[in-house]
Amino acid sequence: MFGEVSLNLSPFSMFLSLAAVFLAALVRGYAGFGFSAIIMVCLVPLMPVSQIVPISIALEVVASSAQARRILPDINRQYLAVLLVASLIGTPVGVLLLSQVSERPLQLLVYGIIFASTLVLLFSKPKPVSFSFALFFLAGFVAGAVNGATALSGLVLALFFTTTKVSSTTMRATMIAYLFFTDIITGGFLLLADRYDTQTILYVLAAIPVLLAGIFLGTRQFARTPSETFKTLVMWLLLIFCILGMMRLL
Repeated sequence: MFGEVSLNLSPFSMFLSLAAVFLAALVRGYAGFGFSAIIMVCLVPLMPVSQIVPISIALEVVASSAQARRILPDINRQYLAVLLVASLIGTPVGVLLLSQVSERPLQLLVYGIIFASTLVLLFSKPKPVSFSFALFFLAGFVAGAVNGATALSGLVLALFFTTTKVSSTTMRATMIAYLFFTDIITGGFLLLADRYDTQTILYVLAAIPVLLAGIFLGTRQFARTPSETFKTLVMWLLLIFCILGMMRLL
């Protein structure tokens, strides 16, 4: 039975994979993003990407659902609506780009741009600014295009929000809501493509208690963090995610 739940992983590999889920959930609970980035880097040595993606998306949906009650009052629904509509428009552009250029160089390009931009923001320390809805639309469109081509929209939005006057609670809550809706759409396509077999579902069920524990601890730590400190830590997380992502691809 344990072998079935573990997608043919050894008991030790199963333990490592669940430890990765806990670490990713801890970061997700704190920052509101980054779960899939960590899962992808940690689980690639243990299982194929074709198995990791549906697992990651399903656990992302569970994570967002677990956080929903706490974040609902903090979501900026206008920002969320603009970002989602723009993202839906931008996603086909990214998919079209992916059909013309292979995924690996596109991912390296996105990681490189985010890494360089984050470095500039981190060390130049520009003053946060108020953006119009037009710029939120542009950010959503770019995030959608990046998501369609590389599935890295969370990193793009996190970088965008760190430059704004949006509070840390609103930033985190709106990002979690955005990821929930995009993950529901992605999960629906994966379900239609028959990506959720019995072993995958059993693994997701086995990982949920670990996921919830990480979400709980990460959320508790977020509540203790001042807004500006949070945005600085998000930028450091972005740098780490970019480095790990590029290491995986090179």
